[in-house]
Amino acid sequence: MLKFIDVAMPIARAFMLSLTIAALLGGCATGYKSDYDAPNGKVLLVSKDHWADFQKYLGDIGSTRDGAFAMGVYNGQSDGWASSSCPIDACYGSNAAVDVMRRCRAQGGECVLFARDQEILVNYKVLDE
Repeated sequence: MLKFIDVAMPIARAFMLSLTIAALLGGCATGYKSDYDAPNGKVLLVSKDHWADFQKYLGDIGSTRDGAFAMGVYNGQSDGWASSSCPIDACYGSNAAVDVMRRCRAQGGECVLFARDQEILVNYKVLDE
């Protein structure tokens, strides 16, 4: 019996540690904070063109695919965008938010995680241009 406890305790500790690490990594993957975060953040002014691009992204992911949409920001207005999505209905372990933020930041400047899947994460207003 003592041998079982000696083996079981390290396994249980390893399992708990792996769950903790997974939870922390999951939080990092979607924890992109910005000045525009809803509900109390500033309002991001989005151009009609970038809004149309976001609508196309929504159509591409539909209601069953994972995805993320980021916008570049300059002086409080949208200044480009990047999107990432799963090409099939069941992408397990995909991390579209990390991918899209990496691609947005590669362009330089400030980037905001605008939406994850279909959920808009920031305060915004579409400009009338």
